[in-house]
Amino acid sequence: MADFPRFLSIQLARLISADQIFASPGPVFLPFYHLVSNRSLEHIRNYPYRTEKTFEQELDYILKYFTPVSLEELFEYPHPDKKVFHLSFDDGLRECAEVIAPLLMRKGIPATFFVNTGFVDNKALFHRYKASLILERLINFPDAQAEQLLRINGFTRKNLLQAPISKIDILDEAAEMMEIDFPGFLEKEHPYMTTAEVKDLHKKGFTIGGHSHEHPEFVSLKTRQQFKQVEKSMEWVAKHIHPKIKAFSFPFTDDGVSEKLLNKMKKEQVCDITFGTAGLKHDAFEGHFQRVPMEQNQRIDALLKGEFLYYKLRKMIGKATVKH
Repeated sequence: MADFPRFLSIQLARLISADQIFASPGPVFLPFYHLVSNRSLEHIRNYPYRTEKTFEQELDYILKYFTPVSLEELFEYPHPDKKVFHLSFDDGLRECAEVIAPLLMRKGIPATFFVNTGFVDNKALFHRYKASLILERLINFPDAQAEQLLRINGFTRKNLLQAPISKIDILDEAAEMMEIDFPGFLEKEHPYMTTAEVKDLHKKGFTIGGHSHEHPEFVSLKTRQQFKQVEKSMEWVAKHIHPKIKAFSFPFTDDGVSEKLLNKMKKEQVCDITFGTAGLKHDAFEGHFQRVPMEQNQRIDALLKGEFLYYKLRKMIGKATVKH
């Protein structure tokens, strides 16, 4: 098993109370999601997103043990001496405005929404969502020609959802063979927020950050290309939002993100605060934080207790800090 230590932590955590596990100090808890929906979304087979009921139950569990703080509070007090959390959402999907924001406002929970600026106003579709639509069609209406094209390029139904952005032309070609109309899908379904909706979230008190322009895998890009993705994304945020704090979350993961890039972003004042997705860990670079992916096939209590116990075990062997 690739992550057996984490799996073991989740099993051991069942024997320990939440009060005990969450009691000792550690890195600030930064949970993140993508969307919440009661509908089955064929373009998102990539992760187990929550229904409204489950999402609210998870929020109530988190609120039982942690106090919500704004991005501004996190920026001012990056090492709090109390149990706090800051919630965030990636990709800028329409459900952020339609479902998530109203619930957070009702509960008084601040949050940051990180948007892929190339997708705002439904101008383009994330390559992994394209893969999801293709897979959905293949399952329901098998197409031998399209599957052959994908197979020649190293893809089967099992790994199609991991297709990188470098293979987007192959995805587009397969979609054309299967008569999948991506522009038509964007126009009909409106999977992303509009500029007006993003601005409205900001007016309601939420913070807005960048999440790259096209959501590429940063590990496959050169430092110059990585910086361009960050810069282009943050230019859009600056133009439309004028945020007090310039925040950026790396798409997928910050694996492959060097200290050189982080220093360049800081030196050129592109960002004030940045985020990765390595789980509950410290980060060696000041102003860069690691978030906890919440869309996993685990109950909220098992997920959080396991994550915090895993951190404690890693800390004991000096492996609880991410270095770039």
